[in-house]
Amino acid sequence: MLRIFLGALLLLVSSANSVQAEKVIYAADHNTGKVVKFKEDGTPLWEFPNRSAHDVQVLANGNILINPRSVQEVSPEKEIVWEVGPPLVMHAEACQRLPNGNTMIADNATHTVMDITPDKKVVWKYDVPGGANMRMVRRLENGNTLICASSSNVVLEVNPQKKIVWKYELPFPYLAERLENGDTLISSGDGAGQRGYFLIRVDKDGNSVWQYGGENAPKEEQLNWPSGFSRQADGTIYVSECRSALIRVISPDRKTFRIIKSPAMEHAATIVVVDEEKDQPASAPPEDQSRAVHVFDFIAASFPGHPDGHPTEINLQNPPLKDTITVAAKDAMVVQFDAGNPGK
Repeated sequence: MLRIFLGALLLLVSSANSVQAEKVIYAADHNTGKVVKFKEDGTPLWEFPNRSAHDVQVLANGNILINPRSVQEVSPEKEIVWEVGPPLVMHAEACQRLPNGNTMIADNATHTVMDITPDKKVVWKYDVPGGANMRMVRRLENGNTLICASSSNVVLEVNPQKKIVWKYELPFPYLAERLENGDTLISSGDGAGQRGYFLIRVDKDGNSVWQYGGENAPKEEQLNWPSGFSRQADGTIYVSECRSALIRVISPDRKTFRIIKSPAMEHAATIVVVDEEKDQPASAPPEDQSRAVHVFDFIAASFPGHPDGHPTEINLQNPPLKDTITVAAKDAMVVQFDAGNPGK
């Protein structure tokens, strides 16, 4: 017995024409003097000279920002498209491209943090107390700046008026990031006579909320000089153990579930983990893909990606007979066809 099947077939394009992403890692490697890019399985993908610099930022345009004493913006084709150096910047330790197009730079030669315009004018400058040597410096969404004054064993939050509005003391802070709920995640290394070797999350009052590593941590949580880290949206943290030439991936419940190594990485300082689209096979059409599904009656179509987004009127009286339809990504078709089995 033949059964008539009527349904909405959401014919999304096949995997050959879908957007797929994989995580890739950028690392500013102190030992090799390069910024390197590699897959999570360690496969090297790209590199560029960076002296022994510590910082790297992946920009929205696909370029990267690095700091080989000067600060350079470098394209994927390895072209330096922007650079600022002496006499304005003498020894860039950290750099960050800001939403307004300016670039914030921490200069360890002058112990200052400054905002520099694209045409290389200083529009904001802060003298770090005590002439401290810095590691990473990051601008917050509220306009304040988190400064790892590492040789002074303290993280400072400074407002645009150059007032210290928050601070937290710990051994040689390397990187501090403000989380969505107001907590601050900090990596603690070794220097200035103190050793921490831990990641710590503290609230606005300086109370410890979460810690991984440190002298009294279990053996499986011991970290060998944690430097840069990258926290993902689900709370997973990638942290570089720079003296072990590896990246440890830690779950929110403090479990290490992956160790990443790469022949391109010897002493990764700052790391950035990003989702990058995979290359599509050359045979896949860029927009639509035809799908042969034998012979069927074409009942209706729906176009969610279009401005009107409405399906055409259901046609059950005299639907046209088709053997192939062209379906754009995320669109849908309603068809009717004879099933060649009894449905048992």
